[in-house]
Amino acid sequence: MAWMTLMDHDLLSARLDTDDQSLLLEINDGGFSPEYVTIRLGREDVELLEEAIRQYKDITKK
Repeated sequence: MAWMTLMDHDLLSARLDTDDQSLLLEINDGGFSPEYVTIRLGREDVELLEEAIRQYKDITKK
């Protein structure tokens, strides 16, 4: 498994698994002793997430 970091922010990291072309989202709860959840998304899941983010942006536009 070879990972390429695409984004590394306070509570969220995004990495590409170059072996299977999946997107790994790692979410940190931000606590004193942080716990992590990692979600593996395929291309179709990423497209659904992109659409949800677009809808969020449209709804919350000011």
